[in-house]
Amino acid sequence: MTLNRLFAPPFFRIVLMLFILEGVSVSSLSAQPTDKQKKEQLQTQMQKLQAEIKVIQQAIKANEAKKDKSLSEVLSLQAKIQSREKLIGNIANQVSDLDASIDHTQEEIDEITVEVDKLKAEYAKMLCKSYENISLQNQVAFMLSSSSFSDAARRYNYLLKIAEYRSNQAKLIQARVNELQAKKDELVVTKGEKETMLEKQNAQKLQLEEEKKKKDQAVAALLDKDKKLRQRQVEKNKAVAQLNNRIQAIIEDEIRQARKKAEELAKKAGGVKPSTTTTTNITGAKKVDAMPMTPEEQALAKDFLSNRGKLPWPVAKGHIVSQFGKHEHPVLKGVIIENNGIDIKTEKGADARALFSGTVVSVFYLPTTHNCVIVKHGDYFTVYSNLETVSVSTNQDISTKQTLGKLYSDKAEELTKVHVEIWKGKEKMDPKLWLAN
Repeated sequence: MTLNRLFAPPFFRIVLMLFILEGVSVSSLSAQPTDKQKKEQLQTQMQKLQAEIKVIQQAIKANEAKKDKSLSEVLSLQAKIQSREKLIGNIANQVSDLDASIDHTQEEIDEITVEVDKLKAEYAKMLCKSYENISLQNQVAFMLSSSSFSDAARRYNYLLKIAEYRSNQAKLIQARVNELQAKKDELVVTKGEKETMLEKQNAQKLQLEEEKKKKDQAVAALLDKDKKLRQRQVEKNKAVAQLNNRIQAIIEDEIRQARKKAEELAKKAGGVKPSTTTTTNITGAKKVDAMPMTPEEQALAKDFLSNRGKLPWPVAKGHIVSQFGKHEHPVLKGVIIENNGIDIKTEKGADARALFSGTVVSVFYLPTTHNCVIVKHGDYFTVYSNLETVSVSTNQDISTKQTLGKLYSDKAEELTKVHVEIWKGKEKMDPKLWLAN
């Protein structure tokens, strides 16, 4: 057996193993940013939910001292229960993700351990052959049998590289094992922390059950006034329909005026009819834009759309007590509420403020929904109702977060809220999806 034959096969197998190990390490590292990003997102969401619960709790505390239960308290308790359940689910997801990460890391450790054991066996076999066949005398003979000085230099470098590789490879393998073990230890510690947090949340579940009982008690107390509540709801439904008709009529009038203006400009430009433009809405569907816009209005609409999910809230402090769309009444069984926007409960005496810069196109009053302000943002419209007083006027240009007026406080329901709607042309949208979390 020649020295070349002795060293070449194990050497190339070891090099191949190094590439395999490097590939495992690189693939693991490339997956880490995604896992880290997901973890940060969940933690951020958890912090926001905790802050939301704190705000709602402050609102509930203000009503707890009062003897008579109110719809306002029921709405806040319901919102708190929903936020608490989301928080518990959030933490459960974090723990579940950590469990999966730990299992994945353990699999990596097991796989590398098998490869290391195999490599060690080959390494030991190679050492045995080395000691058996490559004594100092054989090494000298190996060098002396060189055909030239350059051949001897290559053989000498070959022996040096083999020796150096043995040492480096052993260190590299151990470093990989240590790295993965450290990662596993870190995840175990983090999992323990999250499990502790989950235990705290489980304790909060008991508190959640108490809150549900409080809500049921408040609902039961209000049901004694069932007839009165139903009558108020009938009045509200009429008011909602009246408000919707008024908003729709105003928006349709804005669209007619925009078309008329575009036609007049087209005639002055040579009688060319204004062309309709095809746009893509937020669901990705293609539709004809029924409202002609100037370049400035198009830019404003584009800017408004780009801020979806980032718009400021219409009040400085508050929480959503009525969601967009159809849902059951929080107290009256069998009664379905259809909301064209969302209702945000806030503090007494609070101001309503604009979601985005634009132009006020209408200010009007209705007996049940009180003052209403409609602001135009290109072909988008934001609607704010339940204002006691108004501090803006029609055709006024306003800025983001500018005060629109002071909100009305309902003494019977002990509730101060702002009703917000967002329309794109004649299409209603869920404002919650547009507001910053």
